[in-house]
Formats: sequence, structure tokens, C-alpha cells
Amino acid sequence: MPKKLSLYKSAKTERGWRYCKAAFHSNAKVKPNIVLVDGVEEKHAEGSYFTLSDNQWVALGDDALDAQRELMAMNAQREFQRLSQNPQQRESTVPAVSNGRKLICEEIERYLEGLVAAKRPAKSVRMNRNFLNAFAGVAKKQYTDEYGRDDVIAFRNDLLSKGYEHKYIDTQMDFVLTFFKHHLKRPIVMDRGDRLKVAANPPEPYADEEIIAMERTATGKHSLLIRLYRSTGCRLQEISHLRSEDINIHTKTMLIHEKPCKDCADCRAQGNKWKPKTTAGTREIPISDAMVAELLALGKGILFPDKHGKVESHMLREIQGAVKESGVRKVKMHRFRDTFAVNKLRDGVDVRTLQRWLGHETVEQVMEYCAWLDSQSEAARRHANKEDTRYRAAALPAPSDKLALAEKQVQMAEMNKQEEEEKSTTSKPASPKTAKVIPNDSVGVVVTGTPCL
Repeated sequence: MPKKLSLYKSAKTERGWRYCKAAFHSNAKVKPNIVLVDGVEEKHAEGSYFTLSDNQWVALGDDALDAQRELMAMNAQREFQRLSQNPQQRESTVPAVSNGRKLICEEIERYLEGLVAAKRPAKSVRMNRNFLNAFAGVAKKQYTDEYGRDDVIAFRNDLLSKGYEHKYIDTQMDFVLTFFKHHLKRPIVMDRGDRLKVAANPPEPYADEEIIAMERTATGKHSLLIRLYRSTGCRLQEISHLRSEDINIHTKTMLIHEKPCKDCADCRAQGNKWKPKTTAGTREIPISDAMVAELLALGKGILFPDKHGKVESHMLREIQGAVKESGVRKVKMHRFRDTFAVNKLRDGVDVRTLQRWLGHETVEQVMEYCAWLDSQSEAARRHANKEDTRYRAAALPAPSDKLALAEKQVQMAEMNKQEEEEKSTTSKPASPKTAKVIPNDSVGVVVTGTPCL
């Protein structure tokens, strides 16, 4: 396995300019302008960030976070190239089998090779490597036949103790169980209750005030991006890979489809191609006349490139920075998608059409938006508020003496009078006759309507 590249910063120390290792927080995030000089942290605002690759210093820029992201991309690419090599050419530190038993570390490497050969996205390969190595590190067992249900539970409990969310933990458990079932052909059977309960995330559309605030705050291409996301319901990478030739000036539509791309690690892993998330993701989405004109005015090629003219890999961060002063909390890309779906359902678009526009595989995914919208409708509020008055008359205290009886009769008369006034203000019918009904308990109750003889 190739050695990972390290992050350095050129700093002017007491002994002159030197390449000093960058300092990091406990969560592995770089500390801006903090370097290690003889093992001691010092602040140095001067100088740029570098890494040493193949005995050559490679510049990574002046910004600490950008330099760290660039370094992580370089390390991921080196690891991807290593896994892409022929197994006979790649150096192996351990034998595949020892005493007739398979070693867990070597089997993980073989599994990752298979994922690369199948042209799985680099992100998927990276997540499998991190999760499986973390699992093996917790169990600390050498052979694959030593692992079982108790090890998966121990891994789950270790993640719980570190404060990870249930959904994230459940995802890691899925990766481990898939590895044992499909690669090792030794499925680990979990008991009922071993898996964590994960609640489905309800739709979280932006309020109208939030959309207005963001569009007023953002300017230039960021304002256009916000309007494009909330009016098309596209996923993040569908817009970041959008090209001028995807806009049809005649049909006023935007085409989401497979296209060449060498800028992203995931695209390179899939044969230098960007592909929609699902088969249904290939689709045409109608856009407004004004939006067509704005998009075509951006020029040829990638419509929203980064500063190097390549696919923007930090579009969410760009938008969050542009709307920081709007006061909107939880700015997330999927909330634009939720907003689009809810708005179209309110406009009367049928679920099948909306399913096609969103690129969903099944209509059940769209029905989740319908269920959420029903729970937020005015009819739902009317039915809920009706419970405040449903048993108001029956809740009156039972008469115990003549005074209580008189009070109840007055209250009932007031209620009847109020109902009559409400009716007269709407349709103004003729004054109904009233009848006095005397129940068996000798309590007089006034009932409106025509008496029956």
C-alpha cells in the first residue's frame, strides 16, 4: 500500500524558510496557519501549503481547507490506481491463505479490487475500505472464519459510544454484512433487535420566506443556481455536470443523461463517464423561457464550472456561503428537491408526471410527499380544530339542583342562539320554529327546527 501524502506549509522560522508539517485537530481537520516546528505548534500566516509526491514538492495553495481537500483527493486517486493494478503486479504484504484459512486483511483487499473492476464509484470503494478496516480494527481477529454476530454487535456498540447517528451506524453494518454474504459466502445472521431503528426522514421543504430570503441575498450565478435547483428538483451532481448542450431551446427542457467526465474521481472510476443515480434519472425536465435564456447566456461547455474550468465539487459549500447572511438555517441541497416536489403537487401535477421529473424509480417515493402534504393541508387543520368543540355541550356539568339546571338551560340557549346567528349571516334563511323537548329526567332542552307531531 503506498504511503499517504502529508500536508506541509512553508514557514519562516528562526532557522529560515522551512517546510513544516501542518497541525490538525482531533477530528483530523487541519488547523489553519498552525504548523509543527520541532514538535511544537506555532502560528505562521506566511507561506503556502505543499505536499511531497515522488520527491517533488507540489503546491496546494494558500488556503488550509482547500489544501487539505486537494491532498485528500490526491491520496484517494493514488489508492484507486493501486487497486486498479493487476493483482500479480501489485505488492502483497501478506499471503492470501494461512494454514488453509483466509486472512481478513487480504480478503478485504480482494473485495475492493472486485469493486474497482466492476467500475463502482470511487466514493463507494473508499467507504467500503474505511468501514471494513474499522470493523476489523475493532474485532482484532486475523482469520475470516473467526468472525460472527458478536463481532458485528461489538462494532455497532463501538460506533454508538462514539456518538454516531443511528442511520450512519446502520449503513456501516450493511457494508460489513454485504462483504461477508457476497464476497466470503459466509452470511452473518443477525437476531431480531440487533439492528438499530432508523426513522425515515420526512420531506423538509423550504418555507416561502426562506426561498425569498436566499434569492435576495445571493447574487450572480449563485442566485441562478438557487432558482434552478428549486424550479427543477435536480440532484446536486445533475446540476454540477450540466452542460450547454443539455438545454433544448426548442422544447424548453433540460436533459439529464450520461455524459463524458474526467474531472471527478467517481466518474473516472466508471470509465470517465458521469451517470445519473438511477435508470429513471435519465429524463427531460421542463424549464421556463426566462431560465432557458439565462442558462444559454452562460456560454458553452460546463455551465457552472469551478475556478479551473472543471466540474465544481464544492457546490453546496458555494451556495451556503452565498446565502450565509439570509438567516436561513440548514441549507441543504435535498431541501430544494423537497420544495420542488411539494410545490408541483400543490399546483396539481399528477404523481406519475412528478415521478418522471424527479427521476424516481417507483411512484411510492412520490407518495411520501403526498402524505406529508396531506398532513400539512388546511383540511387537516380544520379536522384537528374540530376536536376542540366536538363534545363541548356534553362536557357541561350535570344539574344537581335548580340553580344548576337554570344555568345549563341558559348555556344551551346561548349555544342555540349562536348557531342561528351563524346561519343567518351566510344564507339568511327564514326564522325556524322551535320546539321544546322534555326528556325523562325533566330537564328542558331547547332544540331548533320544525317540531314533529
